[in-house]
Amino acid sequence: MSEVRDLAELHVRSFNERAWSRVSEIYAPDLVMTEPAGTTEGIEPFLRTANGFVTAFPDSRMEATAIIESGNMVVIEGLYSGTHTGPLAGPQGEVPPTGRKLTLPLCDVCEVAAGRIVSIRAYYDRMAFAAQLGLIPDPAPAT
Repeated sequence: MSEVRDLAELHVRSFNERAWSRVSEIYAPDLVMTEPAGTTEGIEPFLRTANGFVTAFPDSRMEATAIIESGNMVVIEGLYSGTHTGPLAGPQGEVPPTGRKLTLPLCDVCEVAAGRIVSIRAYYDRMAFAAQLGLIPDPAPAT
């Protein structure tokens, strides 16, 4: 296995184990995380985002269904799942727990330099996320 793939697997495993003490092994101090809600720079803002999801979905897990690497880039395709039993902080304010289960396809595109992840671009469907939590109506079926 390559260092790039090892870091991708450690990224997923550390989230699932809530092993925040490993962050300095995995991420560069100036990590840039871009996701649908915005961009953060640095490990502490990244941890706030991760902990925000853990607070909202305490049983959450990431499952990597595919890991594809090329040079210093790695793509993690997978699923994020959990039950919304805690408050979810968002750009428009806090969303109270809905008690609903969430299973959301995700894709993390990570760049590695000097043995650490230096950037993560996380992709997921915000509309599917909101619909599964009951925050917006389910889309009408195609006719």
